[in-house]
Amino acid sequence: MGGMTFQPRVLAALAAALCALFAASLLLTGMGGREAEGLAFGANSHSNSAVGHLAFYDLLRGSGYRAVRAEDRPLEAVGETGVLILAEPAGSLASDENRNKLSTASRILLVLPKWTVRPGERRKDWIGQAELASPLRVQSVLGAAVSGGDIVRTKPPAAYTKTIAAADPTVQGDIQLIKGSNLTPLISTPDGILLGELRQGNRRTLVLADPDPIENHGIGKGANAAFARDVVAALLDGRNRTLVFDETIHGFRISPPNLLKFLYEFPLNLVLVQIVAAVALLLWAAMGRFGAPLPAPRRLDAGRHALIGNAAALIDYAGHHGAILRRYIAMTLQDAGRALRAPAGLEGAALTAWLAKASEARGIDSKPLSGLGDNAAAGSRNLASLLAAAQALHHWRKDLPHGTPRRLDDH
Repeated sequence: MGGMTFQPRVLAALAAALCALFAASLLLTGMGGREAEGLAFGANSHSNSAVGHLAFYDLLRGSGYRAVRAEDRPLEAVGETGVLILAEPAGSLASDENRNKLSTASRILLVLPKWTVRPGERRKDWIGQAELASPLRVQSVLGAAVSGGDIVRTKPPAAYTKTIAAADPTVQGDIQLIKGSNLTPLISTPDGILLGELRQGNRRTLVLADPDPIENHGIGKGANAAFARDVVAALLDGRNRTLVFDETIHGFRISPPNLLKFLYEFPLNLVLVQIVAAVALLLWAAMGRFGAPLPAPRRLDAGRHALIGNAAALIDYAGHHGAILRRYIAMTLQDAGRALRAPAGLEGAALTAWLAKASEARGIDSKPLSGLGDNAAAGSRNLASLLAAAQALHHWRKDLPHGTPRRLDDH
């Protein structure tokens, strides 16, 4: 069996299909959704919901600050001079990874959570319901950064006590404050601290108790946009530092590349399908070439023996063995009659009887001639009997005396 080949049209169709699958995998890779990783309606810099920080992020970038999002190794993005912004963590900061951030970054802005929200029914990137978070949940976030401190909620004051230059924030409803902590108040009221500072050597941590002034629903109210810029400026010390929004605390995380893992996930599993299909097609096209080499076709030899051998092979293939043996017997009898000068016109049973008498007269056994003259009897013999009779007749013919010509001796 020879190697399998494909027509040019088939190869072109296969190549076009593989190219289309590869292009589709690249397109779908670029369209990977973020909602599957973090909450599109939550309090993060990707969210345009009421509690999101997208407006705060855009405000800083529009004001000339270098603001970036970090979804993998945020401390590397912060470096030695950047500012780490932990805005309303979705969970506690008690893990080793988050505690390492709090103890490593030299500048930190921690914004405490305030709301528990649910997605809207009409749009999944908007909130449908919001209610105040449990004070215990807020205190768990605060306790990871400072010692002690309670969360209180009260009516907004008529004025704030400030030790930094900052605009007054506007908060509708109850304002969330910190009371009884080791924070140094930067902006406060008689009921507690709105913006506090914790210094540990060269490390500074600012804690904003109420996130309403920087969230999408509140940043456009009153002087909240100026207030947000002033809070950030308090951490920059007049230097152009990078502001890093840590989005790993909201569930947005880019895993390190792992090709073997990605190949089993959509849409890169399309690439795996292409690889398997290409290998299968390669094996299919080449499987006929495996194994021992095929024998070359037999060369057609020249000469008398080759001609006789080929003729015998064709006769054997045709299957008329009985007719050929009977024809051989008749030809041998005719030849023997000519050799012994039998009377003209003898044939069949008469010729066989004459040859039998001539054979006995010369002392040759005439048994091989018995029954050969009867065509009906000869035709009824099976193949084995005909072959035995032909062989016996052949030997009888060779025993004729007086040097009779033997034209069939070589058969």
